[in-house]
Amino acid sequence: MKWFVVRTVPGQQQRAMAEFAEARIEAYCPMMRRETRHYQTKKWITREYPLFTGYCFVRLVEGAYERLHELDYTASILGGSVGPISIPDSKVAEIQEEQARGAFDILRPPPMAAIKPQSRVYIQSGPLAGHYASVTKARGKKIVRAIVESFSEMREIDIDIANLKLVA
Repeated sequence: MKWFVVRTVPGQQQRAMAEFAEARIEAYCPMMRRETRHYQTKKWITREYPLFTGYCFVRLVEGAYERLHELDYTASILGGSVGPISIPDSKVAEIQEEQARGAFDILRPPPMAAIKPQSRVYIQSGPLAGHYASVTKARGKKIVRAIVESFSEMREIDIDIANLKLVA
């Protein structure tokens, strides 16, 4: 069985996922979370959105594409002149791991009170994006000092909390 990319009917991604489940077709729709502030109540709201709007991954036996054409919310299968193109299992697994880790999420920075010495953080943006660090102390209202391991050496640097994500 291989993974393929399916284009869904516009705005019907969730219904397409339900239809795949009903047809017993393994499907995966990568999602991201976004935090926004409600314009009237000012409360923070977390919502989920598709990472690739209008597209899902489906796992099929090669050549069994006819089943997808029978479904109401499937528009087409991505491919070229030779037919549908499969996606390596490793790529789909990588996207699933990234989603589980929260790499696609757009969340507000953690409050300063939540970042304590010895906290483990992930650097989301800046020159050290993608590295993990260990907080040593707070250096103001929005800056922390942390030890970052990069290129087999440890460095202590100041990082803005807007660039950080707490790691459990």
